[in-house]
Amino acid sequence: MTNDSPTSRRGRPTGSAGLGLAAAMLALCAFAVGAPGQEVGSGGDTPAEWVEGIRPGLPNYVRGEHPDRPRIMYRDSLVSLNDYCPVRKARLDPDRKPVYVNGTPIGFCCSPCPVTFSADPEKYLRDLHASFPCPVHPRRRAIFDSSLRARVNQDIFFFSSVQAKSRFLKDPLRYTKTLTDPVSFQRFHPKKASPHVVFRGRDYYFAADSTLARFQAEPEKWFERKTSH
Repeated sequence: MTNDSPTSRRGRPTGSAGLGLAAAMLALCAFAVGAPGQEVGSGGDTPAEWVEGIRPGLPNYVRGEHPDRPRIMYRDSLVSLNDYCPVRKARLDPDRKPVYVNGTPIGFCCSPCPVTFSADPEKYLRDLHASFPCPVHPRRRAIFDSSLRARVNQDIFFFSSVQAKSRFLKDPLRYTKTLTDPVSFQRFHPKKASPHVVFRGRDYYFAADSTLARFQAEPEKWFERKTSH
């Protein structure tokens, strides 16, 4: 998959005129998006026409429901559920790695926020008015309760019942199409043959033998999200 942003333009200026236009567009983009971590609504409105192609590749900002609160599209092409940080209520930062809940990315504004969120995800998901299908029974809604929460790698899953959670934990790969490698944070499709280890009663799957080796060398560093990640 390519991550190229739209860049084609008709009648594109050349020379100094082209440089001047590029500088103006960069300034406009900075005004529109605002600084990551800035409190939402604390300054500036996004122009009616969104400036595209300024920041190539992914992760990157994408238009949200509110002009001054863009969401983030990550490297797996999934877009964040939220358009502001659920912990600090601040603008999202594309450079902060998300936490995946039932396969959906939750974006953040700074490094400590994923750690805070992961410690009590139910609180923040309720504040976001989030809603996810149960991984085992997709027609049923997952319930945000700690007794119905499970983790595989650093990904979080909620279920519609205790029975659904139990079925999931017996064979997580049956219900998880994609996971996040706990070391490289690469999104990958786990298989029975994927590198795997159990640490503190939790299953961890890896995209490569090399990340499994790094995990086994320093499990305390990788088994949960840290502010250094």
